[in-house]
Amino acid sequence: MDNGDVEMIDGVVLCALVTAGSNAVEANRDQINALNVFPVPDGDTGTNMSLTLRSIVEESQKQPTVHAGDAAQRMAKSALLAARGNSGLISAQLFRGIADVAVGRERITPSELAAGMRAGAIAAYDSVPDPREGTMLTVMRVTADKATEHAGTGAGLADILEVIVQTSVEAVALTPTQLDVLKDAGVVDSGGYGLSVFLSGALEVAQGRGDGTSVFPSPAPIGVEGDGQAGVGARIDFVEAVQEEIFGYCTVFMIEGEGLDVVEIREKTTTFGESAVVAGDSDLVKIHVHPLDPGPVISYGASLGTLSGITILNMDEQTSDWAAGQQSAQPVQATHDTPRLDTAIVAVCAGPGLEAVFAQAGLGACTPITGGDTMNPSVQDLLVAVEAASSDQVILLPNNGNIVAAALQVPDLTDKDVQVIQTRSVQAGLAAVFAFSATSTLDANVSAMGDAAGGVRSGSVTRAVRDAVVSGHEITSGDIMALVDGDLVATTADPISALIEMVRIATDEAELITIYTGVDFDDSSADKALTAAQEVAGEAEVELVRGGQPHYDFLVAFE
Repeated sequence: MDNGDVEMIDGVVLCALVTAGSNAVEANRDQINALNVFPVPDGDTGTNMSLTLRSIVEESQKQPTVHAGDAAQRMAKSALLAARGNSGLISAQLFRGIADVAVGRERITPSELAAGMRAGAIAAYDSVPDPREGTMLTVMRVTADKATEHAGTGAGLADILEVIVQTSVEAVALTPTQLDVLKDAGVVDSGGYGLSVFLSGALEVAQGRGDGTSVFPSPAPIGVEGDGQAGVGARIDFVEAVQEEIFGYCTVFMIEGEGLDVVEIREKTTTFGESAVVAGDSDLVKIHVHPLDPGPVISYGASLGTLSGITILNMDEQTSDWAAGQQSAQPVQATHDTPRLDTAIVAVCAGPGLEAVFAQAGLGACTPITGGDTMNPSVQDLLVAVEAASSDQVILLPNNGNIVAAALQVPDLTDKDVQVIQTRSVQAGLAAVFAFSATSTLDANVSAMGDAAGGVRSGSVTRAVRDAVVSGHEITSGDIMALVDGDLVATTADPISALIEMVRIATDEAELITIYTGVDFDDSSADKALTAAQEVAGEAEVELVRGGQPHYDFLVAFE
C-alpha cells in the first residue's frame, strides 16, 4: 500500500497502519525491554506494548469495517480493555484521541488523524497524575504537535508519517537529557522508543516498503557520559544499584460501574503507590499503579464497582530477572540488524547543547566533532571523522569560514563519496541538518541542505579580545559586539542588550529566531534573554536552546 497521496483514511487503511505498527513493536520487543529502566527496571515495556497492540489488531480483524469512526471506536475500546502496564495504558490514550476525532466519520483526512494524535497526547498527559518529561509522554506530545503542524501543509498520509517518524527519533534520542534516571542508566526511554517503532512500522506499510516487521534500532542516547550508542542496554553500575531497591507490585484492574469519577479515582490512586495511570469514563475505568501492598487499592476499586482483569505482578522479581539478562547480554553492535546508513553527516561545532541539537536533528546520521573559533580541526581531524562515519556517502559541514578550506580537501583524501556544503556558521549548519531526510538520496540531500543553509542569517554576540576596527567602527578590547553575517550592528555594555539590538535590527522578514546561549549563561539569565528578545521580535517566533558554546554569549539564527 502506498498512501503518500491519500487524502481520506477509511477503516481498512487505519487497521493496516495499526497492524504494521503492532508488527514493528513485536519485532523490536526485546530491544524495547532491554532499555526499560523507568519507572521500574523490570524489562516489560516492549512486552506490554506488544500485547496491547496485538489485542487491538485481533479485535479489529474479528470485525473488519471500512467505516473509520467505527474502526477507531473498536480500537480505542479494545486498547483500554487490553492495556498492560504503564506503557500499554498510555498507548491506549492515543487510540482514544483518534476515536474521539473520527466518531461518526466514514473516512477521515490525514489532518484529522493528526488532530486525533494530538487529542490522544493530551489525554495521555491527563491520565498521569504526575507526568514526567523524557518519557513516552514527551515523545507522544512532540510527534503529535509535529503531525498537526505538517498536516496543515496539505501533505498526504505517508508524507506526514515520514515527518513524525523523524521527529520521534529525535525526541527519543533526547530523553536522557530530560530524565536523570535515563542519563544514569545510559539509555533512551523504552516507551518513547516503542512509540517511535510503532510509528516506523506504520510508515513502512504506508510507503509500500513492507509490513512493519523490520528492525528499527534505537537512536543513540544524547546527554550521557561517554559515547552513547544505539541499541545498548543499561550501564552495569546502574543495573547493580537497582537490585537493592524495592518496587512492590504492578497492579492493574478494571472497574465497571455507574457515575465513576475518573479524576477523583486518579487522585485517590496516587495515595496507594507510584506510577499511577488512570483512564476511562463514567462506566469503565482502568487503573495501573505500583503499591507495596496491592490489597488496599484493590479494596478501594471494589468499593466503586465490579472488578475484572485483575493482574498483580511482583516487580522485584521482574527487576531481578531483568538485571540478570542485562548482565549476561552483549551490547548490540552495528550488525545486519543495525544497517549502515545510506548517508552520514559530519558536522563541526562546540558546546554540549549544540552537539545534542546536531545529533538529534540528523536523525541518528549526524556525528558532531568539536571545533570552531580558536580550535579549528585539521584536515586530518576531519578525515578521521569521515572515515569513522557509518556510510560510504558523507556530507561534511564545516560550520565556520575558517574551516571551509580544510573541509574542501577531504574528498580527495578518501575513497568515500564526500560532499562538502560550505556552511560558514553553526546556524547555517543547523539549518542544513534540519533539512536532511534519511530517505532521500545524497544529491537530493545536498541540494536541500544547501538551500536551507543559504536561507539563514547568522547573528552572534561576543566580546572583543583586542582593539580593532570592525565594519568601520573602532572596537576596544572587552567591548560587547553584536554581529549579523559578520557585520557589526551594535556595541553595548552587556550581552543581553547586544542581543536585543541585534534582534531589533535583523528581525525583518524572519519568521523564526533561534537563540543558542553560551557556556556562561545560567537558566535565569537565559530566561531573561528569551523574554527580552520576544519583546522586540515582532511577529517572529523566538526559541531558545542551551547551546553551551564557548566564546559567544549568543549565537542567533534568523530564518
